[in-house]
Amino acid sequence: PARARRCKCGRRMALAALAQRHGRGATAGGGGARKRPGGRRDIPRPQVYIFGEIEGSAPCWPLVRLYCSWRLVFDSSHWSVIQGEVEGETYLSEVGPQGFCTWNHPVSAHLACKTLQGWPRLELVVRGSDSHGRRQVAGYGSWALPVGPGTTEVSCRCWRPSGNGILARLRAFLLGMLPELLQLGVVSDPCKSRSGLRTEDSVDVLLRINVIHQHFKQNGLHTSPEL
Repeated sequence: PARARRCKCGRRMALAALAQRHGRGATAGGGGARKRPGGRRDIPRPQVYIFGEIEGSAPCWPLVRLYCSWRLVFDSSHWSVIQGEVEGETYLSEVGPQGFCTWNHPVSAHLACKTLQGWPRLELVVRGSDSHGRRQVAGYGSWALPVGPGTTEVSCRCWRPSGNGILARLRAFLLGMLPELLQLGVVSDPCKSRSGLRTEDSVDVLLRINVIHQHFKQNGLHTSPEL
């Protein structure tokens, strides 16, 4: 009887070792990847790395100092932030000998998306002050980030409301009182109308932005720098 019990125990241990080896083999064969229903592997969502600098701007008369508030505008129902900042503000810079206010303000964000709809745009609000310390808006701007990967250096032309009538223009010229937008939605949203809004060109903001894609090819997405 003792010998029979030892044989049974030996068979149980052999069967357990065999089952364990089969379990390891199945795990190794699957590559450790999770699978979706239907046997498809789980593919990471497309991701976009955005980094670079808001380099500076040349002020328009009578401003001699400028600073810039910025934010990345995107459809939050399709895009999410993994890491980084999507809004910020530069410091107040004096105009230099070359007639340029230098900021060299860093921009860095890591985003994930479900679809390419609502591709990010960079929204800019530039403000400044004149030699008497009077503060006023210098311009509003919006620039669509490149769809294709790579480095882009561009000058973003900004605009500002000019007011209606001679009295408004005299007030702006003599007192530095310029109208400002109460809602910034018209700056970046192309669906919102600017009808009835009189504007004028103002400052140009120099940008250097890098865009890197990740997991685009795995999701069947293809873009080119020319887009």
